[in-house]
Amino acid sequence: MVTRSKKSRAFLAWLCFFLGVNLFIALAVVGLAAAEDIVSHFDDIMAIIRWDIKDTSRFKEDISERFEHLMRVVTGTDYMESYVSTFRDEGENLLYYAENLITGKKIGNVDKEAVLARESATTLDGTVLQAGDKVILPQGYDYYLYYNGTSVMAQNRNRPVNVYSERSGYQDTWLGGYLKKGIQHPEIRILLMVRKDIAENPYGISSLYRIWQRYAEARWLCFGFIGAIVLDFVLMLIALLKRRTKREFDETLARISGRVWFEVKAILSLLVLLFLYQLWENTGDTFLSCMFSLCGLWWFYIMLVDWRVNRKRFFTHNSITWLVGVYRRFESRKPFQKALLWRIHALVAAEVVLVFLAFCFAVAGNRAAPIAMFFVAAGFFLLYLYLKNYRQTVDELGLLVDRIADMKNGKYETASSLSPNSDLRMAWENLTHIQNGIQKAVEEKLKSERMKMELITNVSHDLKTPLTSIISYTDLIAREEGLPDTVKDYVRILAQKADRLKTLIQDLFELSRAASGNMVLNMERLDLGRLLEQTLADMNEEIEESGLIFKVKIPDAPVYVLSDGRRLYRVFQNLISNALKYSMDRSRVYVDLTVDQHKAKVEIKNIANYEMNFDADEIVERFVRGDKARSTEGSGLGLAIASSFTHACGGSFDISIDGDLFKVTLVFSRLDDDIGDRTMEEEAPDSDAGGYGEETAQSLDEADGDTPLLQGESEVQESGVSYEDAEDAEESPMTEDACEDSPENSEGASRPDDGGDTLEENEGRNSEDAATTP
Repeated sequence: MVTRSKKSRAFLAWLCFFLGVNLFIALAVVGLAAAEDIVSHFDDIMAIIRWDIKDTSRFKEDISERFEHLMRVVTGTDYMESYVSTFRDEGENLLYYAENLITGKKIGNVDKEAVLARESATTLDGTVLQAGDKVILPQGYDYYLYYNGTSVMAQNRNRPVNVYSERSGYQDTWLGGYLKKGIQHPEIRILLMVRKDIAENPYGISSLYRIWQRYAEARWLCFGFIGAIVLDFVLMLIALLKRRTKREFDETLARISGRVWFEVKAILSLLVLLFLYQLWENTGDTFLSCMFSLCGLWWFYIMLVDWRVNRKRFFTHNSITWLVGVYRRFESRKPFQKALLWRIHALVAAEVVLVFLAFCFAVAGNRAAPIAMFFVAAGFFLLYLYLKNYRQTVDELGLLVDRIADMKNGKYETASSLSPNSDLRMAWENLTHIQNGIQKAVEEKLKSERMKMELITNVSHDLKTPLTSIISYTDLIAREEGLPDTVKDYVRILAQKADRLKTLIQDLFELSRAASGNMVLNMERLDLGRLLEQTLADMNEEIEESGLIFKVKIPDAPVYVLSDGRRLYRVFQNLISNALKYSMDRSRVYVDLTVDQHKAKVEIKNIANYEMNFDADEIVERFVRGDKARSTEGSGLGLAIASSFTHACGGSFDISIDGDLFKVTLVFSRLDDDIGDRTMEEEAPDSDAGGYGEETAQSLDEADGDTPLLQGESEVQESGVSYEDAEDAEESPMTEDACEDSPENSEGASRPDDGGDTLEENEGRNSEDAATTP
């Protein structure tokens, strides 16, 4: 119902426009045709509108003619009496009186005493005469024309009329001669009076009544014309105010007209023009010509609306595009490659046919030659359609290639779809399905990883509290005297496993923070070479015990990078520990630091002591170990932590495997040497090597301890590596914590079964809060 009402409103708005335009054109035609008459009789038109018949030109001519008849009768023209006798046909519409004071001749249908007041008058020779000068209008009469021998007086609707004025309308009548100066008849008195409401005389034909009838009809005609103007104004105003609603019906007309081929509309338009031309040339019926011309105007209006709404489709919806559409539906059932080949063949065949038809009509004669132009135009239009479609296919193919490249680079923004008639629409939709599937898989993977990280973080956080108590009380048991040797072995094994479990939990905690992006970094300028030397110095004891030969190449000049020294120290520590665990006995481990203009590269290479039958990407996954039997110590998190920390510090992490050679490559961007061009000795005395702070040498798995960063230089020897000024200042954090939690140093220490928190738990909890855990 709402749609039907909306359509009805649109039709009514358009109907107002239609009627308004037609009425405007009709008024314009009538106005132009009667323009001369309207201008020449403008005063009459205004008198008709005021309904003042006695101010019209026809009435003035009639009353002036009667004045002339009376003048001639009283001056001695006898044959005019027959004309005066027709005055009786007016009945009560006309009262008249005429008198010659010299001859005494009188004529009229009213007594002189009833309409004229007596006054004295003087003739040319000085004789005093009696005449009537003052006019007394009887009841029911509102107009008179009186001549007193010297001047003419008139009154209409109880208002005097200046008959001597050029605008009075009396100058061009029979009365005009008596209005001129010098023409006087002192002995003549003529009076004409007209009834206010002119009525029909049942006993004769009243010319005054016919004048009244004529102007009554003209009055209605004027009012009708004015009413038509007002109605046209109202209709056009409604159409203007409802122009948006009216456009809806225009669009309906355009949809209907748009279904017709362009050739049909062009031929019909040409026929309409020819018909109207012949109609105006050969038909004398102006009304019929105007009606058909108006119909032709609305036909071209519909064509204009069709072009405005449909734009290009107004021209492109033709027989050729219809045939092309039929062919495209046939082509759509074939594969893409064959469809393109069929299209080329169809184009060539169609062009050959059109050229043949054009040639046939061209040689057929002068009358048939213009038809050949149609086939020529059709051939060019068909070629234009093919080139346009070819360009569209090339552009869409470029969009498809660009979208594939974006997907390869990880960009999965929603792309706009191709047009329904596109040759590559199916491929585009298939690619969209693939993209949506990839996005969904990535989202699910990220969600799974996020949940896994949250689980690991929460579990590791919750495990630290009981684990700290286990380590503390294990240390307390180990300090007890008089324990059997077997119990001491049990306690020692328990302490080792607890320490390993603590390291594993701490690694999981740090790895989850790095993977989730919640790790707090202290990015600062540091010397990469000195940090590498410091790490080797801190692990000197383990290196010597391993029996491996370390070949270290580090430039003497500082190599500055922007990174987090504490996290990077952990990376080097994990990589060297990995080499110590999995290198072949008495083999060499190469640690190289090379630099170029913009990059600093660290390479650590070793020969594995087992067969490396795994991928480089696989080994950096969490809990993945190269030793499938898991016979050695390790958690499978070392390389994962190293990779995560390296990327977090702004570097790149790469692993390559060549037979038994295992190589890790770290690449960082160098800082310019002119940025703070100072030696490490010129820095603050409380800062560590490379400016990476007091926490740089602190191992993350011993975060609760206070191990300082030791400085030293490497000296390569065949049997191992010795470091001068290297101190093994690492102390067991568990021992300190245990001492702090022992009964001798802390009164009221909680027992294992009390469930209370130890000092190490409180310290661990404080450090965890400061680390901004997720």
